Amino acid sequence: MPRRSTLAVAALLGVLVIALLAVQTGAWVDVVGTGEYERTNVTAVDANGTELATADVRIADSHAKRYVGLSNTESLGPDEGMLFVHDDEDERAFVMREMVFPLDIVFVGANGTVTTIHHASLPADGTGEGDLERYRGTGKYVLEVNRGWTNRTGFDEGDRLRIPGETNGTVEVNETTGADEPSGAGEPGEGDQTSDPMATCTANGTAAAAMTPDERPVVSALDANGTRLGSVRAAVAANGTARFTGLSETESLGQDEGMLFVYGDVGTHTFVMRDMDFPLDIVFAHENGAVTAIHHAPVPPEGTNESELTGYEGTGQYVLEVNRGWTNETGLDVGDRICFPETA
Repeated sequence: MPRRSTLAVAALLGVLVIALLAVQTGAWVDVVGTGEYERTNVTAVDANGTELATADVRIADSHAKRYVGLSNTESLGPDEGMLFVHDDEDERAFVMREMVFPLDIVFVGANGTVTTIHHASLPADGTGEGDLERYRGTGKYVLEVNRGWTNRTGFDEGDRLRIPGETNGTVEVNETTGADEPSGAGEPGEGDQTSDPMATCTANGTAAAAMTPDERPVVSALDANGTRLGSVRAAVAANGTARFTGLSETESLGQDEGMLFVYGDVGTHTFVMRDMDFPLDIVFAHENGAVTAIHHAPVPPEGTNESELTGYEGTGQYVLEVNRGWTNETGLDVGDRICFPETA
């Protein structure tokens, strides 16, 4: 190889090494810069649409801005923060790189629903990049605020974040498809309407009580107009033992799975999060399927005694337990209906 070619290859390799080091260390940001930040006010709302708080945020919507994050910020005001905006919803990991104050890191789905909240501490002095704790979650947006802000405001998983021009904090229809869902046989399809929702999809306590958990009926959510909002395939708890155990021996639920508690008649019932490892939406429904109450139940603090467990009370013949946030995602609300096909 001619000497000139050898020098050219060596020079190219040197440039590549320098570029790799720049990417790994973040030095490229010093050259490229982050540019100006736009600002907006985001609003935290609970499951009932009640406003909990607002935050004045800088928007990190480029790779450089997202990489730097708040690492160049000395402090935040009580209701200030940074909103990271990505192109789509995905699983992500955040680290406390070069941070001088702790944070709450809030992952938010494309429809504004809070999926995960981390309370992130400052890394120990001398912690290397590879040893930084990864705070993981799924979302299109990530809100960083002072640590304790979510506790102070009551903002929790399953609540919503209103972002001007991005989300409005209102409920969006959750489109569900797949082989596990019936596509006919008298059940309305997604977005279909009928003058009498229960004429083709009925809540039948006698039939449900005769089911076994292995049968796992499809329970559908309908709004007041008969539009199907979503559905879950539910295990059935129709006797005292099954209702007492509930989901306490279940490690997790799939996105569209749940448990249907069936009673002999309408009554007032109280549910607790006994031995639960994941949060729930607890939906009480009358004998005709009309939803009478919805609770968004967190996991009790570790060490909570049986007598100290929060009681979630409602009136109905059925109680549907699903992953916390499911009712927000589908739009199921008090006054809507749950139903399942007639079973002989």
